[in-house]
Amino acid sequence: MKRQMPLVLVAAVMLTLGFVLSGVLRTPSPSPVAAEQNPALDEQNTEELAELAGQVERLFQHAAERVKPAVVAIHTERVVRAERPGPRDPFFEEFFREFFGQTPERERRRPGIGSGMILDERGHILTNYHVIRDVDALVVQLADGRTHDAEVVGTDDKTDLAVIRIKEEVSGLPHVEFADSDALNIGQWVLAVGNPFGLAHTVSAGIVSATGRTGMGVAEYESMIQTDAAINPGNSGGPLVNLRGEVVGINTAIFTRTGGYMGIGFAIPSNMALPILDDLIAGREIVRGYLGVYITQMTDEMADAFGMEEVRGVLVQEVQPDSPAEQAGLEAGDVILEYNGERVDQPGHLQHLATTTDPGTEVTLILWRDGERLTLQVEVGQLEEEVTTVDWLGIQVEPLTQEQARRLGRPDLRGMVITEVEPDTPAARAEIRPDDVILSVNRAPVSTTEEYRERIDAAAETGQVLLRVLDSRTGRARFVLLRRR
Repeated sequence: MKRQMPLVLVAAVMLTLGFVLSGVLRTPSPSPVAAEQNPALDEQNTEELAELAGQVERLFQHAAERVKPAVVAIHTERVVRAERPGPRDPFFEEFFREFFGQTPERERRRPGIGSGMILDERGHILTNYHVIRDVDALVVQLADGRTHDAEVVGTDDKTDLAVIRIKEEVSGLPHVEFADSDALNIGQWVLAVGNPFGLAHTVSAGIVSATGRTGMGVAEYESMIQTDAAINPGNSGGPLVNLRGEVVGINTAIFTRTGGYMGIGFAIPSNMALPILDDLIAGREIVRGYLGVYITQMTDEMADAFGMEEVRGVLVQEVQPDSPAEQAGLEAGDVILEYNGERVDQPGHLQHLATTTDPGTEVTLILWRDGERLTLQVEVGQLEEEVTTVDWLGIQVEPLTQEQARRLGRPDLRGMVITEVEPDTPAARAEIRPDDVILSVNRAPVSTTEEYRERIDAAAETGQVLLRVLDSRTGRARFVLLRRR
């Protein structure tokens, strides 16, 4: 009996171990049946994802189909006059100046392409001011291929917006619908529609990369939508739309080092265009509100110096005398936190809010002053636009914007762009033309209206001035000595 006990124990242990091992091995390992079920689950998920993708695709298709009929190609033509080639004959040139007021010239026609969107059945079209500026001919091509001559009815160079109109009587045209651009969110899908490089009715997709972009140098009043939807030359003036096919912006500019798409484009928000559309359509002067403050961006250091727990608001650097801001009690050193209940953190945003407020409207400002929040009521005034006049050289100028510099292929260029040249003036006789850029006056660089006027007025006392001028046609700079006649 004693010899048999170990055998029985061994058998019992082995049997128990067998049951345990079989359970352990069987429990975690997938069965052949379970392994065969995974492909079925993957197929079901794939079908669901495909259906979801199809719904998203239909959203994009619907948005494109809704807006494309109301998008137009704008073909422009500028007449550029250039001196005739060949040997210069002083007697011949003087003869022409005496009897015709100019030297013999030949004309070249420079074509351009842009985009626009139809606003109503009567054929009013919204586009960028820089698309139709100083053009001699406008032709609009509709989505169905028909072409019509057009004319300019209203412009606003401060926002780079313009309205043109089909000359002949039309009716029943498709038109765009606008959406609230303030409701845009970063990461939201948008489509850009237009005519890049003349490729009619091109649609590109992207997202809203940022909002409220300022300091782009595109226009005087900026609060741009930034997008990575492909925008290229020819897209200017076309719509940026949401996935409902509603216009949220007007494609205006690109950031580029090559002249083409680099993933950064800018659009004017629809809410900046809507308040002035009626005035543009009617050809009326744009009326803007103003506070009368010079403001700047807040920084970490400035917020700490003013005793603020967070970086927010815009800092008032100076208050203009006799302005609405002074009358309401604003002071230099105030930090404007809110404008009529809307938070402001960018100078351009506050400028946009003020200029789009009707003069005479009372608004509420929330300020930070001496470590405390303060509420002030301000009655918005009317902004008196500066009137540009022709100087003694016979030209009108304005500061060169970054967008204009990029179009000249020199994004870092600074100077004063010539907007008008009167005939039979010192500038006209020196063959200076609109779109040329004045780089310096008497060897001193100029990039602001104040600098230019100060130096031109000083030169008027001597009756002559030395300009360095960039020729917009050749891209070459030259010195020009101008004298009173």
